[in-house]
Amino acid sequence: MLIFLDESFRTHRPSGNSFGVLSDIAIPEDVYARFTRDFYSIVKPYHGTVLREDADVHGSDLLTNTTLRIKAEGRHSGHWSLAEDLINYSTQQELRIFGVVCFRSDFQSFRCANERKLDMTFQYLFERVDVYMRDRFPRRLAKLIFDDRGRSTNEQNARAITGFFLRSNLGSSYDTIIKSPFYGLAKTHCYGLQLADVVTTVIGLKFQGDRRIAPLWRTARKMLYATSVGGRRQSSLKVMRTR
Repeated sequence: MLIFLDESFRTHRPSGNSFGVLSDIAIPEDVYARFTRDFYSIVKPYHGTVLREDADVHGSDLLTNTTLRIKAEGRHSGHWSLAEDLINYSTQQELRIFGVVCFRSDFQSFRCANERKLDMTFQYLFERVDVYMRDRFPRRLAKLIFDDRGRSTNEQNARAITGFFLRSNLGSSYDTIIKSPFYGLAKTHCYGLQLADVVTTVIGLKFQGDRRIAPLWRTARKMLYATSVGGRRQSSLKVMRTR
């Protein structure tokens, strides 16, 4: 199972509080070749109008304030239509979203300052991936693929993540996840990371308090996974509120 991760940093409009979104899209590895062909076929009709043929798809470019305003006014927006086509496709293919929305200032950078102690945001995310893999794909392993955030951040997070999986009792129990994270570049036509970027933008706008994203959010939320853990219902999207 390929787990493509992306992050976004925003401000909650009603309160003015900053928050971060760390989310991923899960794509079974045996269908990834077909996924890449489908992704390109969805994007191709928008070349020359919404984006250049050699350009990458970014949620922040598609779902700008201008795009949301045009859509809210009932007018056509190619940028919105492309984002909608990608979200609709992902829902139809029953891809899954996992994520953490963090309003706590001490954890919302998604950068592990202490490589011997993994941030809670990552722990919550990995817990949900592990539960899903045990429930739905018990004979497969999840491969974590992060978008590149620069050498320093990549190294810090990789050390903390690997250390968590190998040295802690909790981490070592997540035996459905490959112990070492991988890193990719969305700008090298890594469509899994590009889709994760769009999904993360939708989630970010939802929790930012922008009601104009509601139509896309209603579709995207169908990709969340919910199950019972310890007798309590757990969603694949964790929200960390301020204390």
